[in-house]
Amino acid sequence: MAIVMPSIARYLALPDARKDDRVPPQRTPVCGWTLLMVGTRIDGTEHYHLVVIIPAYNAEATLGEQLAALCRQTCDVSWQILVVDNGSIDATQEVALAYSSSRVPVSVVRAAAGSGPAYARNAGVSATSSPWIAFCDADDVVSTGWLSAISQTLSEHDFVSGGVELEQLNSGWSQASRGLSFSNQLTVFEGMFPYASSCNMAVRRKAFELVGGFDESLRVGEDIDLSLRLWQEGIQLHFEVGATVHYRLRNQLRTMFRQSREYGAIHPVLIERCRNAGLTAPSRLAGVKSWLWMLRNLPMVGASAGRARWLWVAGRQIGRLQGGLRVRRLYI
Repeated sequence: MAIVMPSIARYLALPDARKDDRVPPQRTPVCGWTLLMVGTRIDGTEHYHLVVIIPAYNAEATLGEQLAALCRQTCDVSWQILVVDNGSIDATQEVALAYSSSRVPVSVVRAAAGSGPAYARNAGVSATSSPWIAFCDADDVVSTGWLSAISQTLSEHDFVSGGVELEQLNSGWSQASRGLSFSNQLTVFEGMFPYASSCNMAVRRKAFELVGGFDESLRVGEDIDLSLRLWQEGIQLHFEVGATVHYRLRNQLRTMFRQSREYGAIHPVLIERCRNAGLTAPSRLAGVKSWLWMLRNLPMVGASAGRARWLWVAGRQIGRLQGGLRVRRLYI
């Protein structure tokens, strides 16, 4: 049962109507925050032209920093924040609702019938009717001016991404695992098509619904898959330099290695989807160079930064082998 304070929240079951691409005037919300169950529609979302959706699972430790950064943003259209709680057992909901105000309304949708960020983001989109949708994550922090840059760009483009910065939230050794500290250019998946990371993505609802939203069968890589399907529909990805997100890396070698392995495991799945779409994909043996790199650089594991970098590469390569089993192809 959902318990809410009736003086400041409503619990409503709303119809599943969508789509409106007009910019409505700014309007002050009638309540500070809302708690809903998945499958309901937030009342009055037609008054918000843009919604920022944040999937969250046990995110009490980091969500507040992201919400504080968002609440300092300005925007030239009406907007709201929607946190999608994907079955948290900590204080994620309480943290989210504490940041709501009449200037920046924050709502929480409880979405626990499924699991994973793709499911949570789709649930968030279904709970609103805003024609513009932005996505960011509960453990990152948007930069100053992020929302303004996103909204201005969405007025001209259907699909938007921005840069990712690694220094502000991470230690030196964790940054070394990725081999870079900042990505401020359009990223291309294996030389085939540009993609947006779901930690810094915005899309018009009509385009999102055209391709059916995120693939909920994917635990990772769902942003690359969505980008592929939008690209196939002729929807071009625009990179906005002013829309930067400070990205938080894993802060333990064990969790970093597990994430790397998950990324590697989804790679063959995405490559095979590209092949099935008629694209010229890289060789399934392309990872040989990485295995050779690991052999040559084995002494790196003696230092913390080198160890992080080596384990990140190793995780991806082991994941590729596992992902190859999933698609019944040999990926090295």
